[in-house]
Amino acid sequence: MGNHDMQYGRTGLTEIALKIFNEMKDNGYNPTGSTYKYLIISLCGRKGRKIDEAIKIFQEMIRAGHIPDREVVESYLCCLCEAGKLSEARRSVDSLCKAGFTIPLSYSLHIRALCRAGRLEEALSLLDEVGAERSTLDQYTYGTIVHGLLRKGRQEEALAKVDSMKQTGIQPTVHVYTSLIVHFFKEKQMEKAIKFFKKMQEEGCKPTIVTYSALIRGYMNMGRVGDAWNVFNHMKLEGPAPDFKTYSMFISCLCRAGKSEEALQLITQMLDERIVPSTINFRTVFFGLNREGKHDLAQTVLKQKLALRSKRKFLT
Repeated sequence: MGNHDMQYGRTGLTEIALKIFNEMKDNGYNPTGSTYKYLIISLCGRKGRKIDEAIKIFQEMIRAGHIPDREVVESYLCCLCEAGKLSEARRSVDSLCKAGFTIPLSYSLHIRALCRAGRLEEALSLLDEVGAERSTLDQYTYGTIVHGLLRKGRQEEALAKVDSMKQTGIQPTVHVYTSLIVHFFKEKQMEKAIKFFKKMQEEGCKPTIVTYSALIRGYMNMGRVGDAWNVFNHMKLEGPAPDFKTYSMFISCLCRAGKSEEALQLITQMLDERIVPSTINFRTVFFGLNREGKHDLAQTVLKQKLALRSKRKFLT
């Protein structure tokens, strides 16, 4: 079955689901909330998308008195915003409010859907319109908008948004701070990135693994290997403990920077922490050491890998 058939397969399934759905109703069965849910999610899927059908069924679901859950609403609104059916999205948000969704939640789901579909202007004007409800608009909505602005390189506006949030008494979330840190490292403005990292801690906002990983990657890209290690060791001592993704990212950065011996130490640390290195981790260090002319050390990597393989065979 080629890829092409697969696409028809997906479309075909949605067609069949629709057909069964309509037959059920013709025979006097009332579809349940979850029947509506999965049908709508299926109609909104990337492949074989049937927007007009989805709209019809969504409206019918609400009329039948079923309250859609967050998952349906998210996939439905994203689908409408991506297709540019903005007034329809707007109408469905109004009907959600009537159906008992809180206004802040309905708006924040709508704003996030617009951001995901890359329609930043619409998202921003909606945010202004919410006005009085603003203080209760959940922090994530702001996070999404700040993130969206930074991605489009609109740094001044993003920072202004963060300030206006603070003035309305909404503290930026970890998500917002991490976006700022990632952004300023990308722009090679290390001082600013670190300023936000410090600020975040002063405000009692705890960095997550993602924040620390962004710092490690940022430092490595600026050639500050010692600083990257300090962050890593801080994680090991104070938590959150580095996970597989942190180790893998740091290993790749070190090997790229010609520090494969240090990456080899990380593999050993992973094994000590009972985090299983992947084939790619081993390969990255192996090639790195060979590139740096450290052929004997490269052989030890292969030995470690083989030892791990036989140990796992022994354990399973």
